Amino acid sequence: MKDNPLKVPILKALKEATDELSEYDLIRYLKANHGAFQDTEDRSDIALFRKHFMVMNALYQLQDSLLKDGIYLAISALSIKLEPIKESVNRSPTEHSDAKLRAYYLDCSQLKETTESDVDALLKNFWRHYCARNTHTDALSILGLDNNEEWPVIQQTYRKLAAKFHPDRGGNKEQFIAIREAYETLRLNQTLYNQK
Repeated sequence: MKDNPLKVPILKALKEATDELSEYDLIRYLKANHGAFQDTEDRSDIALFRKHFMVMNALYQLQDSLLKDGIYLAISALSIKLEPIKESVNRSPTEHSDAKLRAYYLDCSQLKETTESDVDALLKNFWRHYCARNTHTDALSILGLDNNEEWPVIQQTYRKLAAKFHPDRGGNKEQFIAIREAYETLRLNQTLYNQK
């Protein structure tokens, strides 16, 4: 797609907004004010994916265009907003952590070639990672650690806590089991992460 037709109405919505917008806000705006997606009332996963893809494609195309004007378009599903570029900060989208995501949405073959089973697999993968992230955070909390701890620190903390609460050493059995379960959750997450 050379030039996404949603770029102009999305830019209008962003300029009119008094605060950041979500992707959902943009889709509602496009439907209400520009008749976008009226012929796609289908609520199947593939139809929702196509709406999402079209909006994200337009946003990333806009991001490129606006950089030339000294404006940075910050993009995430829940927060889309225009920001002035500060001279001291490099805001090149290709150098950010979301560069792979950006490349995905700018590749229109992804829209054409994605099937319903692909969307189903994407959703299952999303939920698996979402649930794993929540269990990961909970497990770290049980060990008294922050989300940014490295694996060797997690192992060392686990060993200290396991020794302290081990029932054979006069420790609390329930607390020891909770610590062990937390460690096993983190170990599994670490294994899955290393397989990527």
